[in-house]
Amino acid sequence: MTSSRAEPSRSADGTIACPPEELRRFTASVLTRIGMTAQNADFMAGVIVASDLAGHESHGIRRLPEYVDRWRAGNADPGAEPVVELDNGAVLRLNGRRAYGHIALRDAVDIATQRAREHGIAAVAIRRAEHAGRLADFCERAAAAGIALFLFANDAGGGQDVAPPGASQARMATNPIAIGVPRERAPHLVLDMSTSVVAAGRLAEWRDRGEPIPSDWVTESGVLRPMGGVKGFGLALMVEALAGVLTGAGAVSANPEHDDQGTLVIALDIRSLCPVADFVAQVEEFIAYVRAVPLEPGSRPIQMPGEGGARTSRERSAGGVPIQGFAWQRMQSLAAEFGVPLPIVHAPAGA
Repeated sequence: MTSSRAEPSRSADGTIACPPEELRRFTASVLTRIGMTAQNADFMAGVIVASDLAGHESHGIRRLPEYVDRWRAGNADPGAEPVVELDNGAVLRLNGRRAYGHIALRDAVDIATQRAREHGIAAVAIRRAEHAGRLADFCERAAAAGIALFLFANDAGGGQDVAPPGASQARMATNPIAIGVPRERAPHLVLDMSTSVVAAGRLAEWRDRGEPIPSDWVTESGVLRPMGGVKGFGLALMVEALAGVLTGAGAVSANPEHDDQGTLVIALDIRSLCPVADFVAQVEEFIAYVRAVPLEPGSRPIQMPGEGGARTSRERSAGGVPIQGFAWQRMQSLAAEFGVPLPIVHAPAGA
C-alpha cells in the first residue's frame, strides 16, 4: 500500500485510509496552533485517534473541528492546566479551568491512582472541564496499573439530548458510565456506555453520513431515548447526582450555567483487597466459563467488553484509519486555517 499527500483516492465505500501516526501528527499540530503545550496536544491527539482506531468514530477526528470551535467561542482554554482546589487525602476536587476534558481526566485518573495506592480507594471530582471524549482509554490506563476505575460524567447541566421515558422533550444528557478492571493483559475488561440508547456523538455522526436514524434511537420529536427505558433513565439520574451535583459541576435545569463536563472518578486499588495475580486469574477463569456457553445457530462467539475495539485497532493500525468524506473536508479547512500539512494517506489497494 502506497502513501501520498496529493489529493487522496477514495476506497469503494468513499473513505480515505489514513495512517494513525499521520492522523495523530495532524491533530496534535492543530491543537498546538490554538495554544496547547506539545505534551498535552500529543496526549489529546492520541486519545482522539485511539477512538478512530477502535471504530468509535463518533469521538474521533470528526470532533476536532468542534474542539476548535469551543476554543473560538471562549468555552475552552487549550493552554489551561487543571488544579486541585480541594484535597482531603482520599477525596479531592479538580478545577479543570476550562481545559479540554482529555487533559483534566488524565490528571484526575493519575491522581486517583496515586491516592488509591495510599488509601486503598480514592475519589476525584472534576468540574469546569471540557468534554473528554471516549472514556474507555482512561479505564485502560488505570487497569494497566492494577486499579479498578469507575467514571460517571454529565454535561454540567447542559447538553440535554435525552428524553425521560414517555416524554416528548429532552431533560437529560447522555450521562456516560465507564468501568474498568484489570485482566492478565490488555485489553482489560472495560465497559464504556452512554445511558441513552446511543451516544449523542454517534447520532451526530450518522446524520453527518446521511444515514437514516433508527426509530428506536430517537422519539418522534427527534430526541434520544434512554437506554433500556426506565433502567437507563434511572442510571442517568444517578450520574446527574454524582457527576453534576456532587462534583459542583452543575445539574440539569431550565437554565443551566454551563455545558462543559462534570466527572466523578473513583479508583480502587485491587491490592488493597487481594493480590492482583489472584484477582486477574479469577477474572480470566469466569471469562473462560462465560465464553464456553453453547451458542444459538448463527451467533458470533462471545466477546468481552474492550476486545472488539482492540481487534479493530490492530486492523486499522496496519491498514489505515478510514476517514469519512465529510470529516476529510473539515480537516482540509483546519489545515488551510492553521497552516498544518494534511496527513499523508494510503492509496486504495490496487491503485
